[in-house]
Amino acid sequence: MKEAQLSAAGIVIDVIEGNNLNKVFQKYSQENKISPKDISQIKDLVFGTLRSYGKTKFVINKLVKRMPSNTLILSLLHVALFQLISNRSNSYTVVDQAVSASNMINKRHTKFVNGVLRSFLRKKVSILDKAEKIDEAKYSYPIWWINLIKNEYPKSWENILDIGNSHPPLIIRVNIKKGSISNYIKKLEKYHIEHLYLGMEAILIKKPIPIDSLPGFKEGEVSIQDYGAQLATHLLDLKKNYNVLDACAAPGGKACHMNEIEEIKLTAVEADKQRVERINENLNRLGHTFKVINSEIKAGNAWWDKNLFDRILLDAPCSASGIVRRHIDIKWLRRPGDLDYFHEKQFQLLRASWEMLKPLGKLLYVTCSIFEKENRSVVNRFLKEEKTAIEIKIKFPKNINVDDNQLLPSLIHDGLFYVLFEKK
Repeated sequence: MKEAQLSAAGIVIDVIEGNNLNKVFQKYSQENKISPKDISQIKDLVFGTLRSYGKTKFVINKLVKRMPSNTLILSLLHVALFQLISNRSNSYTVVDQAVSASNMINKRHTKFVNGVLRSFLRKKVSILDKAEKIDEAKYSYPIWWINLIKNEYPKSWENILDIGNSHPPLIIRVNIKKGSISNYIKKLEKYHIEHLYLGMEAILIKKPIPIDSLPGFKEGEVSIQDYGAQLATHLLDLKKNYNVLDACAAPGGKACHMNEIEEIKLTAVEADKQRVERINENLNRLGHTFKVINSEIKAGNAWWDKNLFDRILLDAPCSASGIVRRHIDIKWLRRPGDLDYFHEKQFQLLRASWEMLKPLGKLLYVTCSIFEKENRSVVNRFLKEEKTAIEIKIKFPKNINVDDNQLLPSLIHDGLFYVLFEKK
């Protein structure tokens, strides 16, 4: 356990200092040659620590008068305190292993770590009771994030925060080019995999299982895709032979979905070279063929042949605040100023994409954010400046939790935002 605690502490530091969790894990696994079993244990500790970081920070501030200069020791305290708060392991085993781990870092800190953790055990009930009265500790988000959600969602802010700290649902999308939904459901029943059909091509897998163990996954019969994200393809109202642009395509889930639903001429554009590789991986597994271009979205770019598109999907880069339960590092990586940056980027992408759309064509603007600055604010600014744009009212499925085109995070879908435009 001490090795896992130590590894988790190092990874948590990297995230808090501003590094992407997935990239940190990838680098750490490669450099340390960690077995899949050990990685699983380390991930569990890292995810749990980041989910409860606001609470463990509060505890440490209550118990420690003088913070250690060694950041790894401090991070180790966060990991061990998460374990003690969650009651996942024997308390005294957690403490003993954390002390041993601190000894591996620096022997001078063993008494300090031991003292803080044992002090917490003595005062646990009292400290956690006090934590419940402090928003940052209770909900474990940065205070600016909490206050913004409170302001924008006065009736549902608490549920939004709670959902963000929960484990995400496992939703799959059936590839109807390779088989019907009913036939795939029969396969799930055959393998005794508990499930719930949600609508469209979406099925909820009730108990988490390794993705590779899903029947037909390797053969491209299904993909992992959130129920809310599957809406995009259906909202575009695709027709055979339509010229379609996926403007910010990585990792390719929506592009592949479109290709599964209708026979279209699809162009997928992605600015990030590494993320283009993700699209190609999806293409290979699913057996799709469409044009994938590594480029920025600008009307004047060389990749565009000046043939206007019938449909455009703009799944714009954003804060990812609506999918924080899938990317738990997001809430500690983001800063308030990031929203201004994303707003401007989203607006410019919207303008550039609009130039490539046919008259009477439709453009679907999507983010995986729940912040108004990236959503309705961008849309209103665009409608004010672009006189050829009309917003079309969207009819959402009954089991989608929606408020003014904003999907509020729920047990079956993430927090996405959708607006459909038509060009005069």
